[in-house]
Amino acid sequence: MREETKMGIDIYMRWDGMTEDDRDKQRTPFDATVGDVGYLREAYHGSPYATKYLVEEAFEDGAGDVHIPAKELRKRLPLTKDIVIQRAKEVYKEELTEDDAVVKAFEDFVKLGEALEEEGKKPTVYASW
Repeated sequence: MREETKMGIDIYMRWDGMTEDDRDKQRTPFDATVGDVGYLREAYHGSPYATKYLVEEAFEDGAGDVHIPAKELRKRLPLTKDIVIQRAKEVYKEELTEDDAVVKAFEDFVKLGEALEEEGKKPTVYASW
């Protein structure tokens, strides 16, 4: 596993036919609310980490871009949202609900993966940490 020298975890979704505009939308460092563009963010302030559960395959040594079927992401989503809420409470002393933007980002990320798969664009996930 890589050394945790960066300030956080960045997850990027990539797909066939991805445009420069699509990539630009993902260049929103530290914004944990833009899952709809294929970007997720968690800071290294303490575990548990929802990203490490949702896209665990992307954290394997040398993983690079990995395809995680949208059905699998959808299956993991309920526990992922619970982890986001639990982490906010434990690490940041914040009370979140499923309606909060940080939680919804994970839902939006999964929805994007589903839409891209349906369109035949072969989404993959890349973790930078």
